[in-house]
Amino acid sequence: MMDYENGIIELTGEEGDVIKAEYLDTVLMDDNEYVVLLPVDENTCEECDDCVSEVIIMKIEKDGDEEYLVPVEDDDELDKAFEAFQEQIEDYDYDDEDGEDEDDD
Repeated sequence: MMDYENGIIELTGEEGDVIKAEYLDTVLMDDNEYVVLLPVDENTCEECDDCVSEVIIMKIEKDGDEEYLVPVEDDDELDKAFEAFQEQIEDYDYDDEDGEDEDDD
């Protein structure tokens, strides 16, 4: 089983180039799982969120006990997975804010 939930993983591109990416989230959509990754570029600053421009979404394919990541070729599928990821993030933020405020009563 792939161990991508512990932070940084390396993706090898079609031309043999290696991209390091940080694991952000796993999204379940239409019985498929997708991993959302943020490319780690040594040239961007870590303090500012404005530098976050694009994420990589890969589909988790299972072959027996093996899991591997494959690029999503279908633009519609990619858009839906990204929307699901954004909704998931909004849920996390909402839960955090909501939980803290109501305990003050």
